[in-house]
Amino acid sequence: MTAGILLCGLVAVASVFSFAVRTNSANRQVAVATTLLSDKMEELRSAPFTDPVWMNAIGSETLVIAGERYVRAWQIKSGTPRTVTVIIYTQSQALTRRQSELIRATTLVSPSF
Repeated sequence: MTAGILLCGLVAVASVFSFAVRTNSANRQVAVATTLLSDKMEELRSAPFTDPVWMNAIGSETLVIAGERYVRAWQIKSGTPRTVTVIIYTQSQALTRRQSELIRATTLVSPSF
């Protein structure tokens, strides 16, 4: 009887520990994704409209940070102001190797006067 109660308690503690590890991992991914998105937006914001970075209407790059693979994709729509969308994905380590979107941001950019 006592062993059964102890076993149930240990299973509950293991479950909570597993949940905490998964949550910590997800929070770390979102923090990295937020930084990657911010860096790309700042790169685009600081580039003049004549910069070649504006010529790549669609682009992506793969980055490996702390052993995790992230894909940073962006799309720039022509016109004034230009619509810029940046999306950060992570590649699942599961058998499917599917990408999961972590964060997305869209903004308008116009030439400075």
